[in-house]
Amino acid sequence: MRPHVELVANEDLMWHVAELPKSEGKVKQRNLSYDEENGAASTLIHFETAWSRPAGYHEADTEWYILKGQVKMGKELFGPHTYFRAPAGLQIAELEVAEGTEVLLFREYGDFGFSVSDKDWSKEVAVGGNTVQTVKGELTKASVKGTQWLPNIYEGDSQRFLHVKPLFHDPSPADDHTKGFISLLAYAPPSWQDHKVAHHPVFEEAYCISGAMTYNFGRIDPGTYFFRPALVKHGMFHSHEPTGALWFFRLDGDLINYVTEYPEVEVHGKPINYDPNDPAQRPVLAGLPVRSRSTGAWDGQGR
Repeated sequence: MRPHVELVANEDLMWHVAELPKSEGKVKQRNLSYDEENGAASTLIHFETAWSRPAGYHEADTEWYILKGQVKMGKELFGPHTYFRAPAGLQIAELEVAEGTEVLLFREYGDFGFSVSDKDWSKEVAVGGNTVQTVKGELTKASVKGTQWLPNIYEGDSQRFLHVKPLFHDPSPADDHTKGFISLLAYAPPSWQDHKVAHHPVFEEAYCISGAMTYNFGRIDPGTYFFRPALVKHGMFHSHEPTGALWFFRLDGDLINYVTEYPEVEVHGKPINYDPNDPAQRPVLAGLPVRSRSTGAWDGQGR
């Protein structure tokens, strides 16, 4: 499973050689989160030179979101804020990426394995054994530009994030809300607030593209990321002026809100060999997640 990562600034993560085999070009990646059990990962990819890879298929369900630059798939050109997803085993055309391009690259239920294949990707579809999809796999493509913001349809009546642009939704079976993977953009307008605390039955991860927000785990600025496993409480959001906050979100099921109002956390006990009033000695809550140094030290109050 992936660890709980709550507020990591990407600039605090080291660059690795990118896990993009069977390709030509110089590429590096930052690992936002990584599942050492099955190879799933969320990464920030930077193409230091022009890059190319022949047609073939991934061993994992794979998603690309282009932050800047351009990617060419076959004869089709994708620019900034374009998204595409290929389930494991799906043949995709050759890729060419321009120097300086940056993308968010996500893979699920598999590692970075890639097999070169000269099959006609537009006519031949083969779903791999790792894919979460239960229907015949297909390439999903979505351009953010020119599409309208919609009311939040993923969180029920609470509508914590007020506007969304859906990119991918794998419909879940009616009796299982944990299998419908969702990728979307979410936007919280300036000065928007929600003081409730919530938790969800599915994981939730996000990368801040622009704007800023503050909540119980700290301040979120562009380039900040979190991966929150199911059932972790979080909340008390406040988006900043003048732009609000724009996010790329991924979920592994329907984002049902289990809401807690008037939350309190109390830890009682007798200190034996330390001064509880000394900031260098006082404890923090057990189970705190990975934290970026850019967000500062914990203040002893869970923030």
